[in-house]
This record gives sequence, structure tokens and C-alpha cells, in this order.
Amino acid sequence: MAVKFVRDLMHIGVSTCRTDTSVAEAARTLLRENLEALIVLDGNGHAVGVLGRREVVAAYAQAGTRSRGVETATAGDVMRLDIPEIPADIPAIVAAQIMLDQGMREVYLMHHAAGISWPAAVLRFEDVLRYLAAESEADLASMGAGAPRKSPVETFMERYSKTKTQQQEEK
Repeated sequence: MAVKFVRDLMHIGVSTCRTDTSVAEAARTLLRENLEALIVLDGNGHAVGVLGRREVVAAYAQAGTRSRGVETATAGDVMRLDIPEIPADIPAIVAAQIMLDQGMREVYLMHHAAGISWPAAVLRFEDVLRYLAAESEADLASMGAGAPRKSPVETFMERYSKTKTQQQEEK
């Protein structure tokens, strides 16, 4: 078995939310997309934290009967400030051990440019499981940096169309 690197198993594209996203909406996204966490972006698109299942449940548990309970909390209120980061060029087995040692189910590959940091890719437990469960190289074709994916323009047009449809439905 050839050595696989993080770049071979990582998932390009990271789900995000804004700091002003309600915890309830973030929870819906986590469930809908079957995610462990979202990267939280500020108003400038800069990654400022992580909002995961653990943070959502902790917000619920800590809210108790206080007047400002979890119902009014935002991602910015309950997010974790540290974003677990990992480089793409280390062996995946090393990344898996780091994840285990740190108690993390996801680590992120961040892009830093012009003073802004944003998530480019993520390595999840699920990615490692998919690699281990693969019965052939064809099962791995959709993984890693070399996986076929839509162009940024195609992705933008899909999101734009979806937003327009939602706006029309709301009218």
C-alpha cells in the first residue's frame, strides 16, 4: 500500500457559517450536511472559529434557564476560537494520529493570503474511513486534491440560482 498524504484524502471545500448565524440554523446545517463542524467566518470572510456539534450541545447545556438562552445565541457567541490546522503534505497516517491525540474528528487546511485566512479543505474521520473501506482505486476517485469537481463559476452559479429561487419562494 502506497503512502497516502493528507492531500490524497482531504475533502476540498469546507462548509461555513457567519458569526451572526443562529445556533439553531447552524445545528440544522450540521444535521442536513451530516457534518461535525462549520468554520465560522466574520463579515470580511476571515475564518475566526469553529462551531461543532460539541459547541452546540454545550451551549444548550450551559444556557439553562438564563434569559439569553441558546435560542438567541449566535455562532460567534459559542464557537471555539482555535481552528485545528494541518498541512496537506504530511502522511495521512500522521494526520490521523494527530487527530486522535488532540481528540479532533476534523482538521482543516487553511489558506492565508492578504491578511485573510479561510478554509480550503478538511480531513475528517469519514475520509480516513472511506480510504480504508475502498475496494479499488475507483472508490477513491472522488477524494483528495485530484478529485474532479465543479469550477468556481459553476459553484457560484448554482448558489446564485438557489438563492434567487429561495427569494422568489419567500415573496
